[in-house]
Amino acid sequence: MSTNLAILFPSIELLPECPILNETHTYIFHNENSNCWMTIDKNEVSDREYALLCSLFREVKPTGLTNESLSEKWIKFLHDKGPVPLKEDTEIRIIQLHFKVEEEIESHLEEAVKLFFDDAMRLVFISSEDAVLIEVKSSYIHTLDDFSSFIVALESDFFIKVKMYVGKFHPTTMPFYSHFITEKEWFFKGLSRNRAERIYSMEKTFPFTLIDQISEEMKQMIHKEVLEPIEYDIELLQSVQFLFENGFNASVAAKKLHVHRNTLQYRLTKFQDMTEINVRNFDGALVAYCASLIATER
Repeated sequence: MSTNLAILFPSIELLPECPILNETHTYIFHNENSNCWMTIDKNEVSDREYALLCSLFREVKPTGLTNESLSEKWIKFLHDKGPVPLKEDTEIRIIQLHFKVEEEIESHLEEAVKLFFDDAMRLVFISSEDAVLIEVKSSYIHTLDDFSSFIVALESDFFIKVKMYVGKFHPTTMPFYSHFITEKEWFFKGLSRNRAERIYSMEKTFPFTLIDQISEEMKQMIHKEVLEPIEYDIELLQSVQFLFENGFNASVAAKKLHVHRNTLQYRLTKFQDMTEINVRNFDGALVAYCASLIATER
């Protein structure tokens, strides 16, 4: 249908969100079936065509003009100070970005987001170091590979270092503010505990949260049974940590450690000899992994 409408109305624009109602020369219609908005220049619409459009779609009429930008509306919503700028039962997720950019390149970053994600993402700047991408749940959900490619593109084009937290989808009708604050805390925890990571998620930051919650008695036991026997050898701890984080794939772990696979196997055997813990099975690897996180606590 959108193709046919474009033939009739060359100025038509399809939007994932309701635009700011400040252009009196434009009609705005909401297609409730596809949950998208369309704008059409009034000069292209006859009275008969207007009546037909109103029978097919819901016209969105200005109820009070505002100079408030859509980004400002999103910021208010995310901080629980305003309504969601979308249909209320929509599911969205927040992808947090952490970087440091100059103000003059913000518009270029917005253009880069549009080119990479088309209309699937909206970029909202929170500060000079923090921004969010807002993704509405649709038939295609962007993957970690998509986000990884996006980071590479940003770093290549703008010479900036980017950290990202990929949130979970939730309906905008829930207490979204508390959900957003929790994800911000998880992101901060990841940034402060694992600076080598580029993309964070609940799964990535959960181990740090878990370690923070265990008792001092349990930590002392891990010190005694694991860390003291290996004399806090960071090289051995990194080896078991990378093995665990990469699904027990020794080849991938060795590549990320920048060592030969045989070197990694030697370190794992040495760890087992010194602690009597077999890190090649899940139980042993879990204990060793927790020990590696405790050793790097600040």
